[in-house]
Amino acid sequence: MRKPSLASAALIIAASYVVSNLAGFVARALINARFGTSIEQDAFRLAFNIPDLLFNLLAGGALASAFIPTYTGRLAAGEGTLARRLALRVMLLTTLGIGLIAALAALTAPALVDAFIAPGLPANGRALTAELMRIMLLSTLIFSVSGLCMGILQSNGNFLAPAIAPVLYNGGQILGAAALAARFGAHGLAWGVVIGALAHLLVQIPAVLRILRTPITNDASNISSDLRYILRAMPLRMIGSGAVYVNNIVRDNLASRVSAGAVSALNSAFATMILPQAVIAQAIGAALFPTISAHAARGERDEFARTLTRAINIVIALAVPATAGLLVLGKPLIALLFQRGRFDAQSTQAVGLALAMSGLGLVGHCVLELVTRAFYALKDNRPPMLLGLASVALNIALSLLLLPLASRWIHMPYVALALSNAIATTVETAVLYVMLTRRTPAIRFGDALRETARSLVAATGMALTALGTLHGLGGGALATLAALATAAVAYLALAFILRSELVTFVRRQESQKE
Repeated sequence: MRKPSLASAALIIAASYVVSNLAGFVARALINARFGTSIEQDAFRLAFNIPDLLFNLLAGGALASAFIPTYTGRLAAGEGTLARRLALRVMLLTTLGIGLIAALAALTAPALVDAFIAPGLPANGRALTAELMRIMLLSTLIFSVSGLCMGILQSNGNFLAPAIAPVLYNGGQILGAAALAARFGAHGLAWGVVIGALAHLLVQIPAVLRILRTPITNDASNISSDLRYILRAMPLRMIGSGAVYVNNIVRDNLASRVSAGAVSALNSAFATMILPQAVIAQAIGAALFPTISAHAARGERDEFARTLTRAINIVIALAVPATAGLLVLGKPLIALLFQRGRFDAQSTQAVGLALAMSGLGLVGHCVLELVTRAFYALKDNRPPMLLGLASVALNIALSLLLLPLASRWIHMPYVALALSNAIATTVETAVLYVMLTRRTPAIRFGDALRETARSLVAATGMALTALGTLHGLGGGALATLAALATAAVAYLALAFILRSELVTFVRRQESQKE
């Protein structure tokens, strides 16, 4: 079966991320309406931190990024039997390893919550956080297998089942918010996460079995060198992949000390910011990684650089206007999406301001997704690890510096934590990208600068158009939707005039169809 092109794969994944994140917003809206920015929702959001960190350190981030280049390299060399053997071995080891670590985390949950996760919550809030964390650790074990399934399928050009999986995961959260929470409270939300994780795995199993069902022959070759490489690469990638989740823990730790509802407000803001990041960067990155890994495995450095450069420029052309949109329309969007039930105007104000601060880091988050994967495809693990550590240190330093200052000036000082994360991520991305261009000179740094300049000009015109529409129509839901539409038209028109990489890419795809 012919594999889909990078553009087709990215489109499939992007469409799934749109549907998935819309489902996620439905779940979040239901949760916000029932719990508002209360201590119950704070506990639920805080309980995510350790399961998320473990998954992304050990499976979704570190293991997958070490496994996929190795697995793809075997496929590119025509060694399908060895690739299948490697996949089965890694899946077994992952299940055993994550299971043991998740069990240990469950046993020590109260101590982890008291010391690291939510020291600022009252005793009942900390106890609830520990209970919810123990439930959601089940999802970590499930996701550890499901994440590897996604890597196997995408490496073999199968993007449909991995695209459906996140939609079903958010469907589980909707079930938890709409039905289970009414009877079990926040515990129902946690069980919805576990149900969603199970659906995320089960939808991929038939396609994975079709790939792995070919009998493993008694090939004299072995995969011990592959396993040794993965185990050597994982510690470095754990640090790089885990930086964003450590930053989240630091953010929530400090926010829990400020006021009730601070964690929920920052979490809702970050989740809103992640929607364009998922559609733009994660979709392109997921489709790009197997392709550039194959180029790297075959020593095709020019193709590697050309493919990556084009992807980064397209991400910039999409992320810059998304940032402008969050800055200009963030608060009315939050009101449109969430303001109902216990989520009142004060909650909208809190989340809207936090979203504006988080949105300043959107371009950095998006480009970082691709640059980090490029280093992993080249099997150069040290730079992402070092910059991940530096980013965490910078985020902590800025948070400790800006939070007291913000406390003197504004009544919602915790938004300084969102700004700290945005600055740290942007600095990390810029330094890592420069290092990548020096590592691979064929990646043209000037192209990214020119695309950024074009996007900034077009995004400025877009922002002015959105503001004019919003104020001209007097605000409200219809005005917000109209402002979104006119802003999109304005940006595309200006991007066309300025010959943005996005327009060039679309034209190229159209010409290839003819």
